[in-house]
Amino acid sequence: MEAKGGLTIPVSGVGGDWIIKLPSAALENVSENEHAMLELARAIDIPVPENHLAQPQDIHGLPVGISGALRGQKALAIRRFDRSPDGTPVHMEDFAQIFGKYAADKYEGHSYGNIATVIEADAGTEHTQEFTRRIAFSVLIGNGDMHLKNWSLLYPDKKTPVLAPAYDFLSTIPYVAEDRLGLKFGGDNNLQGINKTQVQKFTDTVQIDPALVKDTILETVEKTTFAWKTLPQKKLLPQALRKIIDTQIQAAARNISRLQTRK
Repeated sequence: MEAKGGLTIPVSGVGGDWIIKLPSAALENVSENEHAMLELARAIDIPVPENHLAQPQDIHGLPVGISGALRGQKALAIRRFDRSPDGTPVHMEDFAQIFGKYAADKYEGHSYGNIATVIEADAGTEHTQEFTRRIAFSVLIGNGDMHLKNWSLLYPDKKTPVLAPAYDFLSTIPYVAEDRLGLKFGGDNNLQGINKTQVQKFTDTVQIDPALVKDTILETVEKTTFAWKTLPQKKLLPQALRKIIDTQIQAAARNISRLQTRK
């Protein structure tokens, strides 16, 4: 990242402080979508990395012809959180690595309950609660892509794992209308809501207090629906895409809110 705000792709070498996600030819406004969802998460106190939109022509060092082909579209720049301020790498493991799975199997063999069990054992209940918050948020925005590689543990002190900041938050339902959660939560992976049976199965697996999980989910619904109403970044989305996300949030919120009833 240059002082004046531009971005330069190094000619050689590896590493760097930023990840650049170029726009997709197949997915309309995917950069704006992810930027808005990350900022919505930030608005409800989910830790997310610094990120902003960039014009491809302002990114120096791209292969010849790329910036011209992408003219009029936006890229997304995301600050790496697996780097310390002095550039030293911070050890990170995603859950495909933790479970010994190849990237091609990132949707297979494990559930959110399995991930939460590891988080609870290694990082503690506070991080399990945060993990639950992010699942609820993903259901609300219609994010069907939270597979094993989109959850990670970070080791800031090289010894003690913590849940890494959230990343790859994207509303996928504008592109895949009948999309489902990347992994199962309490035996189900629908994006229409979360019910009591799911909460019970999830907490039985992880061995944590069902009331804590339920309260965390309901709090996430309340905060997300409120924050979405006034989120400045949603103005970056085309009206049609914004309407799909708005409908998803409202519908999922109504369904999840039934957790408050006794029956």
